[in-house]
Amino acid sequence: MVREDTMPSRIIARAAGAALLLFIVILGCPTQAKAREITDMVGRQVTIPDTIVKVYAASPPETMLVYAIDPTLLAGRNRPISKKCRRYVHPYMATIPEVGGYFGQGKTPNLEKLIEIRPDVVIGRKSNARNDKLEAFLAEFKIPLTYIVIDELRQYPEAFLVAGKILGRPERAKVLSEYTAKTLSRVVTKTSAMPEAEKVRVYYAEGPDGLSTENSTSIHAELINLAGGHNVHRHGKAGRYGNEKITLEKVMTYQPEVIFVDQPGFYKRIFSAPGWKTLPAVKNKRVYLTPKCPYNWFDRPPSFMRVLGLKWVADTLYPGLFDWDLREETREFFSIFLQQEITTGEAEQLLGASK
Repeated sequence: MVREDTMPSRIIARAAGAALLLFIVILGCPTQAKAREITDMVGRQVTIPDTIVKVYAASPPETMLVYAIDPTLLAGRNRPISKKCRRYVHPYMATIPEVGGYFGQGKTPNLEKLIEIRPDVVIGRKSNARNDKLEAFLAEFKIPLTYIVIDELRQYPEAFLVAGKILGRPERAKVLSEYTAKTLSRVVTKTSAMPEAEKVRVYYAEGPDGLSTENSTSIHAELINLAGGHNVHRHGKAGRYGNEKITLEKVMTYQPEVIFVDQPGFYKRIFSAPGWKTLPAVKNKRVYLTPKCPYNWFDRPPSFMRVLGLKWVADTLYPGLFDWDLREETREFFSIFLQQEITTGEAEQLLGASK
């Protein structure tokens, strides 16, 4: 009988097997991603992947900045989605894990989950007190960290442009940057010329009893100053996290003409609460609950939503001073920043929630 497994046939078979194995190995090994170098907002040169697919932002303001540019780039959330405001949140946000983040006062991200989502880049704020630990942790896993500076609203036009370069979305970021700069100009051009003595006296009531507040230099009350208000709490402690406790007696000496409230429960009580009901703002029904859908327009977190919040505060303090229809301004903002088309009725509902 003639044997079919001759030497040449065995050589051919082995060669074919080796070629197949090599092909499988090549398929299984990802190609080395191309890299590029960017300069972040604190002047650091950072090497990042040429194409960004997944991003983690270290605290809510940065997360929301990325969200405005392209929510589908986010690989993780810092906090749960509000059930009340879910209708206005991009549905993609419900598909990604909650990783946590730096919220101040000891709150930190879940580092195990952070590694699991394996972002292409992390975006943080240089003002975060725990940056050294974050930098060391990310360096261990070779995940690049870039910094943006967005403590004040005036920093957002540049921040959008820098973030747009990092994320590979420069045109989208330019639209957001220009809208923000235009809004600041429209408001501040009018309010900056107001004599201090003629400005509306404003108190920002935080917490369940309204007796936590921010002084006039706090970023958490920045919109009051920009919108031409006189923050009555002038010389308090400039703590990093704010929420400075004061007494009702102190508030009564301030005699505020307008009060902004951050807690719905206190807003319901203030009109009948002893002491409070004697204040000019309460007697004249100029007490306003800060809008919070889909995210807070005023503060906590101090995010890009303050661009719309600035218009709301300015219009609330000085009705008729600005030549806009706040309902249409709200619809336009939701369309541009949140990519949500809302009706005039929905805009009225969002604005009406503050009254």
